[in-house]
Amino acid sequence: METYIEKPTQEQKILKYLKANKGKWISGRYFNNVMRISQFHARIWGLQKKGHEIIPSDFKDKFGFKSYMIK
Repeated sequence: METYIEKPTQEQKILKYLKANKGKWISGRYFNNVMRISQFHARIWGLQKKGHEIIPSDFKDKFGFKSYMIK
């Protein structure tokens, strides 16, 4: 009998990190380079569609990444 351990989805990882850092801007660069989620925009959009209030910044960092914050 094999034991199956369910890994969190990329959306779950992003949501957990944003909630742990509520009120802080988190750069998309962090999701891309540290969390290794290359299509984080799609994951954030998916979370927004599910009703999570994730706000994109009006600014981009020097590498061209927007930041995100959860309300």
